Formats: sequence, structure tokens, C-alpha cells
Amino acid sequence: MGTRSPGIPAARALALTLVVGGALLTVGALFADQLNLSGGGTGFGWKQLIAAIAGLVLLLIGAAWLFQPRAEAASDDPVEPAE
Repeated sequence: MGTRSPGIPAARALALTLVVGGALLTVGALFADQLNLSGGGTGFGWKQLIAAIAGLVLLLIGAAWLFQPRAEAASDDPVEPAE
């Protein structure tokens, strides 16, 4: 059995945090008027648009980081000299 790198669980937790945080930010921006978070304005304002885009970016970065293939045994493999 191989040993795991100690950074893998932390990276996975950070990726999940980005996904959840991005989703919450996006939903909060989209429903800010209904949740009384818009500060009294009506309609979809520029601050809501920026927050929604930032939330989507965080969500997509976290998802890409979460679902990338792992490179578990890459450093354990001996390197063969090129001939």
C-alpha cells in the first residue's frame, strides 16, 4: 500500500469550499432582491451582476480543481533514461 500525500485532503477541502462558496454567492446575488440584500434597489443591479459572475468563477474553479485527475504515483515511478 502506498502512502498518500498530506496535501490531497486539504486541497480537496479547499476545492469543495470554493464550490459551495461560489454557489452560495451566485444564489445570493441572483435572489438578493427577494432576500432583502440589495440595499433598497429594484431590479438586477450592477453589484448583483458582479457578485453573480464572481460566484460562478469561484464555482467553476473549485469544480475544475475538484474533478481533475490525481497524480498519485507519478513521483514514485523511476525515470528511464532516453536512448
